Amino acid sequence: MDIISSNPNASRQPDDSDTITAGNLEKHAYWRVLEPEDQVDKDDERKVVRALDWHLLPLFCVFYFTDYLDRANIGNATIGGIQDDLKLSATQMSTIISAFYITYILFEVPSNIILKKTSGVIWLSTIMLAWGIITLVMGFIADFGGLLVSRLLLGAAESGYIPGMLYQLSRFYKPQELSSRIGILISMACIAGVASGPIAYATSFLEGHGGLHGWQYLFILEGAPTIALSAVSYFMLFDTVDQVSWLTVEQKQLQNTRMRKHHQDNIHTAKTMSWKTLWIPMADWKTWLFGLVYMINAINFASYSIFSPMLIDGFGFPVLTSQLLTAPPNVLAAAVMLLSRYLTDRYENVRAKVAMCGFITMAIGYTLLLVLHDRWSLYGALFIIPIGMSIEAPAVLGWSAVNYEDLSVRAVAVAIVVMVVLGNAFNMSCALLGATVSGLTGFLLYRENKRRDQMAAEDELGPAAVGDLSYRFYY
Repeated sequence: MDIISSNPNASRQPDDSDTITAGNLEKHAYWRVLEPEDQVDKDDERKVVRALDWHLLPLFCVFYFTDYLDRANIGNATIGGIQDDLKLSATQMSTIISAFYITYILFEVPSNIILKKTSGVIWLSTIMLAWGIITLVMGFIADFGGLLVSRLLLGAAESGYIPGMLYQLSRFYKPQELSSRIGILISMACIAGVASGPIAYATSFLEGHGGLHGWQYLFILEGAPTIALSAVSYFMLFDTVDQVSWLTVEQKQLQNTRMRKHHQDNIHTAKTMSWKTLWIPMADWKTWLFGLVYMINAINFASYSIFSPMLIDGFGFPVLTSQLLTAPPNVLAAAVMLLSRYLTDRYENVRAKVAMCGFITMAIGYTLLLVLHDRWSLYGALFIIPIGMSIEAPAVLGWSAVNYEDLSVRAVAVAIVVMVVLGNAFNMSCALLGATVSGLTGFLLYRENKRRDQMAAEDELGPAAVGDLSYRFYY
């Protein structure tokens, strides 16, 4: 082993107190001592990975569960009566559902930059507290404007969590270890889908209690635990293994050594972010292809999680039955997800093949929705769609997190991919263009009406003018 004065691959950030002296050399050994990776004892490495699993995965699983539960509950609230109770039109309801993704897209990259320049623990805990409060407040909103603002704020708060979580995991696990962990995490989205239906079903029995509707209790009961979990996040998560007490000095040294090959994060520049850091992933073709694949994945995942309760309701099932029928497809999806994450990690370079199989399976499910008519047959098709999502999701979500060596570049790249710039920037541009053209069209029609008022006074068109050319016709 060689002892050197600085380890360019250590994940801990030094300060003035980190100067190595004869008296504190042993204290700093776990990040100052280098050992070739091929000399790492595999049994010892497995113990370290197992310890990381026990202390990281349960926390992130619970946090991701709440993340997905709080963003998708609008679907259950819709069939629970929120649209009727707040007297919302179909257009207003669609706007509320879509509003989440506007701020979600816009704030993902800034959020990961803040995470990289500050502390992952503090930032992830803070945004969790924020979205928990917003979800809770949604239970007391009584009009379209308040609900719209809440969904916009919820999107901004939740935007940084998934890319931040993926970035944090990529700091502790090798590429070949990451997909299985991500698969476990994503299965929590399916579990959230399992739980959301019964929770919504239970809150429907609280209708009228305390002067509140069932859907209000849904937001309250899902927001309050998130607020409590943000405190758990703050005290239980960690930024580096140097901060934990459940690893020995030798195990911390082993963890830093085994990750050295996969990280290029110099201790003197680890928190330095520059325009070049932003430009490198943006100029990399991988970022845009990862983003395109993730965009397609995200559209399918979000569409299914939000609209499946409404689809089932549209098949002709009673409202309460529809709430419960959302659970079984998600149970199957969670099981398939765990199998897929194993295959993705077990075999090298199979992400593309696994993703293709998943997307093809989804296409079959959507095709069946188009051609089938019996309600139970349509419900059966809803099992095929989440199976496809579960096959491709572990491969797709972790793809970008293992293909950028520099940690600063990785933080930005993962956020860009999750932001799905290629697709959503186009969608946002179309939305803005639509708003502009709509406003312009309305203005021109208004101006034409004013002109016809003047023409009516002067009777310039005369009695021969017919149809919409007549000054008597107003747009």
